[in-house]
Amino acid sequence: MAITSVRLEGTERLEVTIRNELPVALTDLTLSLLAVGHQFETFVESELPSDVPVASELLVKEVRTGSIVFELVAQSLPVIPLLWQGGPLLEWANYAKDTVMWLLGKLDKPPRNVTKNDLKQWHSILEPVAKDHGSQLNFTVSDGGTVINHFFVNSLEANAAQSRITREIGALEEPNNAIYKKRVMTWYQAKFDNSSQTGNKAVIESISPRPLRVVFDNNAVKNEMFEQGVEFSKPWHQLAYIVDVQVQTISGQPRVATILGFYPEETFDPSE
Repeated sequence: MAITSVRLEGTERLEVTIRNELPVALTDLTLSLLAVGHQFETFVESELPSDVPVASELLVKEVRTGSIVFELVAQSLPVIPLLWQGGPLLEWANYAKDTVMWLLGKLDKPPRNVTKNDLKQWHSILEPVAKDHGSQLNFTVSDGGTVINHFFVNSLEANAAQSRITREIGALEEPNNAIYKKRVMTWYQAKFDNSSQTGNKAVIESISPRPLRVVFDNNAVKNEMFEQGVEFSKPWHQLAYIVDVQVQTISGQPRVATILGFYPEETFDPSE
């Protein structure tokens, strides 16, 4: 069974062929082809200047009987030949090949910044072949019938690449810690319970405009902070504090602030 996809108007042609041993699940096939289309769109739009108008969507031109054959075409991209002499399909195929080589450990770094969404889409592209031992995924770019780029991924390599994808996604989701000194913190939400470590949120605008969950490094710091209201006409949760914090991020977004210490003499009323 051969699954052929992606054709640009003109003489350029990209064939994506799955040579399978077992029937391909419809869901896997659909997600794989969608992911190819999304990756092509993302590549074209990210590689061109933001002020260059492009239409990079791939469209279904024909579905033929016999083998499962999908023939897709790209919308007209008149500006691209001026920027890419080899054409967008060849450029994308070069990027795709280097991405797969990186996933297989044959390149030290990906050809461009790879996002979590990119990784998920590549997992989908490889899924039909990874599930079928002995199958193979072929990418072939031709111009006027002459092959100008060809590479393939077999089932063993697809599984290895998917394992790398899982590790890379896990690394993106692992919390990263950073310590910030003497930052202004105001309470957004507090449980008014110095025995609790949950339900407390604060805003540290120099780190994030969004409230962060707050935990304390130790009870001594927490108890001393809660006693600050005695020195002011306002309760402790309405005061502003200068703190040292360790911030944990997930996928680059600050999520949790651990109060390591604070400077009692610098506590102040934010309304004054």
